[in-house]
Amino acid sequence: MNKQEIRSLIYQKYGAFLLSRKQVAAILGKSVATIDRWKVQGLYLEYKKLGKAKNAPVEYPIDTVVDYIANNNKKIM
Repeated sequence: MNKQEIRSLIYQKYGAFLLSRKQVAAILGKSVATIDRWKVQGLYLEYKKLGKAKNAPVEYPIDTVVDYIANNNKKIM
């Protein structure tokens, strides 16, 4: 499966180009805690912080998730 097909599948399911922690965890078959740990450690996934507050929510661009899947030969959903 190529990146465009993966992107299309994810977009069809979630209808968004920015994905929540919970959505990313479901797509990758990881726990939300793992996604949070990766964020704190600066590993794997680029994210966008939604606001300036320390505890502002974050979302992950769909292309970042697609790149992770493609580069790590991960099965999705």
